[in-house]
Amino acid sequence: MLSEWHYILHTKDMLRIILGILLIPTFYAVIFLASLWDPYGNLNHLPVGIVDQDVNTTYQGHHYQLGKELTHKLVRSNTANFRSLSSTSARHELASGQIYMIITIPRNFSTEASRFGTRSFHSITLNEQTNAGFSFIAVKMTTAMAGQLQIKLDKQLNRSYFQTLNQAMQRTGHGLTNASVAITKSTTGLTHVTGGLTAAQTGLNALLSGNQQLNNALAQLTTKSTSAATALAILNRNDQQLLALSEQAIQAKPATQTQLFARMVRLIHLNTLTTQQLLVGTHQSGAAMAKLEQVNNQSTHGIQQLLTAENQSTSALQSVSTADTKIAHGLTAAGTGLINHSNTTASVQKALLNPIRLHHRDTTHVKNNGTGMAPYLMSVALFVGCITFNIIYDMYTPHQRPHSAGQWWMQKISFLLIFTAGAASLMLLLLELIDHLAPLELVKTWLFSILTIWTFASIVTFFNLILGKTGAWLMLLFMIIQLGGSAGTYPIELSNQFFKVIHPYLPMSISIDAFRSTLSIGQSIWPETFIFATILISFNLLILVFFTCHLRQVQRLNFSAPQTH
Repeated sequence: MLSEWHYILHTKDMLRIILGILLIPTFYAVIFLASLWDPYGNLNHLPVGIVDQDVNTTYQGHHYQLGKELTHKLVRSNTANFRSLSSTSARHELASGQIYMIITIPRNFSTEASRFGTRSFHSITLNEQTNAGFSFIAVKMTTAMAGQLQIKLDKQLNRSYFQTLNQAMQRTGHGLTNASVAITKSTTGLTHVTGGLTAAQTGLNALLSGNQQLNNALAQLTTKSTSAATALAILNRNDQQLLALSEQAIQAKPATQTQLFARMVRLIHLNTLTTQQLLVGTHQSGAAMAKLEQVNNQSTHGIQQLLTAENQSTSALQSVSTADTKIAHGLTAAGTGLINHSNTTASVQKALLNPIRLHHRDTTHVKNNGTGMAPYLMSVALFVGCITFNIIYDMYTPHQRPHSAGQWWMQKISFLLIFTAGAASLMLLLLELIDHLAPLELVKTWLFSILTIWTFASIVTFFNLILGKTGAWLMLLFMIIQLGGSAGTYPIELSNQFFKVIHPYLPMSISIDAFRSTLSIGQSIWPETFIFATILISFNLLILVFFTCHLRQVQRLNFSAPQTH
């Protein structure tokens, strides 16, 4: 055991190889996982096109441009890398793989959304178009994203509808409140009528009582006036008698004067009593006049109460009439509000549950996940086959002394090309027989498989020739880098910046794009074919240069015994 460690530690080339192999599992895990560590956390980088065909509309005095508003919100959101595109630009970018989905907002989006909740509403259909040939996983992601968009729009429309319904119910409640207030005012008015009638009855009673008191006072006044007139007549008569006695006393004798004076004294006493009675009567007449004035005032006050009660009754009756009108209007508004928002058909109720519908159409036909992953795994398999071939088979030592570098090249490369072409053909055949792969363009797929393995083999062979086993180790590391940067699984937009930068320049990125076209999309692969043909020729020229530089060294070998490189 110690001898093996001694050999490894004291052989620099072997130590370098062992250390390189030690790092292979680490490189494979770290580099590959770094490329797809958090693809769902980077969905905001996934390009999606938005085509707004909505036509603005005006409904019930409100102007709606909901398509423009939805596009603006999506472009500003972080759900995906939404881009507002024209219909032509969107189709072109989808066909070229620049975007992974087109969401088309229909022309009637604002019109139907503004009618949501009414009997004239119809479900709104959002058209989504994908191209699964470029990335089957991206289609699954964007389809799920479109489903989330549908749910959000459903919630927004339902929220808007329930807000409108709530406002209608508030208007209904307001109408009922107005009716209640009107009923209260009507009751108050009726109470005022009753109060006014009571006041009128009180005024009438006061008036009748005052009139009765007035009649009594007038009768008393009349009686008192008659008594005063009688007393005045007696005083006038007594005064005339006193005047006559006074004249008789002046002319009579003393004896006679005494009698006359006695009679005069009685008359004067009688006048005094009569005068006192007259004064008492006059005083009673004055009191009767005062009472008459008081009764008159009471009668006037009663008449005023009667007039006031009449005015209150009239006003109260007008309030009752106004309140009755408000009751009618309030109940009408309440009933209309309830009818408008409850009178929906079964189809409308179904549309309320699912106001937004998604219509999905894919421009390519990818049957399943295996078909979607085939371009990636075919490229990986072909590259791994080339590395394995160069590790096992000696591409340096010729089995016949070459007379030129070209002859040496023909010996090695001819075998390499035939062998790798057979490996690619066998791979495709078994994919069809076992996995039931059905390429859209079978011949193109087969021919490009051969071109791909020839190109990969040329690259791997060149580095294996100039660096030996270290070259094979570098090619294995290069393959791991390509696994992460070729976007064979998740879209490259979901990877980190390093892999985004190197992605266009990786051979496996080119082969994956070409296989996607031949298997599912059906686009031209001339650009990829030209690139791979250029790489194939370039690396074979480099191999020829290498053989030219090492020709003399090889020619000195003993070809009678097996040679090793």
